Amino acid sequence: MYQKIVCTGFIYHQGKTLIVERSLQEAFLPGYYELPGGKVDFGEDPADALKREFREEVNLNVEVIKPYKIFSYLSENGTRHTVEIVYLVHLTDDPANIQLSEDHSAYQWISENEVLNYLISDETKDSIFRGFKAAPPEMVNRYPLE
Repeated sequence: MYQKIVCTGFIYHQGKTLIVERSLQEAFLPGYYELPGGKVDFGEDPADALKREFREEVNLNVEVIKPYKIFSYLSENGTRHTVEIVYLVHLTDDPANIQLSEDHSAYQWISENEVLNYLISDETKDSIFRGFKAAPPEMVNRYPLE
């Protein structure tokens, strides 16, 4: 049995947020969409981990604003306990720079009313809906999505 801490980030950009599809080779939730993020290394600050994970997973730089949701779950037949911290993040990069890591096979910018159109876990759906409510209107970026 072991425990890990994960940080994910909700970007509010032009009325949409970024989700990434887990590779079909992933053992946990293959093919599901999720918010970008990942594991916090031992001794690493969670906000620094989230910035690093955004660079590694989608090749974007972000500013970490604040956490707005924390939840936990068991996986691997109850042998792994994961604590996930979900942050509001501000995109400080051009969305055209997105390059996915091998852990992900696709990405989408989705609005709140498109969330139910994607294969997303219930906890992540809740995180996204809460993110749309928590994101202040001034959290916009100068870069267009398309």
